[in-house]
Amino acid sequence: MEKQARFSQKTAILLERVRRLGLSDEVLLASAASGDVKPLQEVSGSDSGYEDFFVYGEAHGEQIAEGIRNGYRMKFNTIGGLQSWLKERLGREAGTDFVVSEGRIDGLSLAADEAELLRSSLASNWLLLEAPSSAGEQADQASANEGAPTLPVPGQTGTYSLFLKFLSERD
Repeated sequence: MEKQARFSQKTAILLERVRRLGLSDEVLLASAASGDVKPLQEVSGSDSGYEDFFVYGEAHGEQIAEGIRNGYRMKFNTIGGLQSWLKERLGREAGTDFVVSEGRIDGLSLAADEAELLRSSLASNWLLLEAPSSAGEQADQASANEGAPTLPVPGQTGTYSLFLKFLSERD
């Protein structure tokens, strides 16, 4: 079994942005193979963040083609970066689709496959938990299920919370 590709948060956000803007994985893979960022720059418009996209990835050991094909895990997430990734990858925005507070995101409604995608992409400094009905149950579930949050049945939607591990461990 191959190890999952690891991306910086910036690489993940930039990748998901061009995907959202309509760039296919086939074009992304061809660009990765050739090192040509022109298709990424064209679809993103004036976004200059793609100038060194493949060079940066290679210099930092990011296997971009592998991540495009089989998914990736981000190395670290900030709360702001996580909000950006949620917007680019899942089309969810702060204030509309979830609430942000210090070290946490609450009220994120996700289908089972979206929750699994988020869980597999999320950096290890965050926990994804299905939100229970009360705050007391939430604390119990966070400590009991740290490594294995509950997912809804496929096709159903659940409400999730994300917790920054370092803050949740202090509580």
